Amino acid sequence: MDYNELKQLVLQSLSKTGPLDSTSLAKLLAESMKPQLDIHAIRMALMRYYKQGLLSRQRITGVYRYGLTERGVRRLSWLEAQAKDRK
Repeated sequence: MDYNELKQLVLQSLSKTGPLDSTSLAKLLAESMKPQLDIHAIRMALMRYYKQGLLSRQRITGVYRYGLTERGVRRLSWLEAQAKDRK
């Protein structure tokens, strides 16, 4: 799986579900990904996307919940357009 493919999956998942914690997102992605990613890889990806401004983060009862920002919505649209151009 390449870098943008994971980013697109994460952003698409969060756009459909709304804010999720890393464990819930990992379970959701496990249904659609083969091979499955380690929870630590998903957490690192979420932190990267947060630092890039694609995700918002809110700490609730000791757990971070990540949601899509406006910048993340724009990036998701761009990634989906790129994926269509490759096909």
